[in-house]
Amino acid sequence: MAGLSIAITGDGELFQIWPTHAMKRFPHATIYDRSAKVTAFRHAEVKLGKDGLLNAEGQDAAKRTAQNLANPPEVDATVTFRGPLQNGVVTVKCKAGTEKVFQIRLNGLGKKAIEQAFFNVDAAITRCKVLAPMA
Repeated sequence: MAGLSIAITGDGELFQIWPTHAMKRFPHATIYDRSAKVTAFRHAEVKLGKDGLLNAEGQDAAKRTAQNLANPPEVDATVTFRGPLQNGVVTVKCKAGTEKVFQIRLNGLGKKAIEQAFFNVDAAITRCKVLAPMA
């Protein structure tokens, strides 16, 4: 789906699997990793820039990162992952404020198992873009 933007966050184990699936399912989407770990790395980059420890190119990148952290791009959907692979919770929240929570039981790491596990999550994300209400 062209123009789709998704932020991913949380610390659930499904977070490690869904992005690869999403790149196949939503090949034209922009996916922003807003997890605590990546956000900490981004803050560290900004600090290195402020401390003058980067070359000119690095300084420019650190400034862009600081601007992005201060004003993150708006996204169509924010997907939050919690819990283990076998009993994870995935929340999809649309920019319009609607939210849906899914209990996910991943029964294998094959393509079909992953597609089945995330079918409803993917549908909810698609509804965020087309602004259809979530049932």
